[in-house]
Amino acid sequence: MFTQENGKFYVRIEGRFESAHFLYQYFADGTDEPIHGHSWKVEVFLEGKTNIRPDGISYDFLTARNKLLELVHSIDHILINDHPDFKGTNPTSENIARWFYFGLKDEVKASEGKIKRIVIHEGPENLAFFEPEDF
Repeated sequence: MFTQENGKFYVRIEGRFESAHFLYQYFADGTDEPIHGHSWKVEVFLEGKTNIRPDGISYDFLTARNKLLELVHSIDHILINDHPDFKGTNPTSENIARWFYFGLKDEVKASEGKIKRIVIHEGPENLAFFEPEDF
């Protein structure tokens, strides 16, 4: 029976947004990168408190999905550098991944889940991911 196969379960949620950014002191001479936009995608990989429940669900991701959509909405169609959370912080893909983690971790923990990885796609070819050390 297929339900007897052993393994580790993860679920993935995703969001997409269109935003611009620039990186501070990007060039060797200390000048900033020009403002430019991307079609971004964020993927969040989650696991449940238990690997798989008797009902066949490893983690009910509805709560995390709703929070992710809230975060995506707050960063969609803006200059990320102007977002209050990014004042004084370079809006790199790496920092954006950590921002999503910070915004999601309490909701996920409260719903008995754990964030394993957050992937930020900066367009179709480039990405960065964040894996929290301890949650």
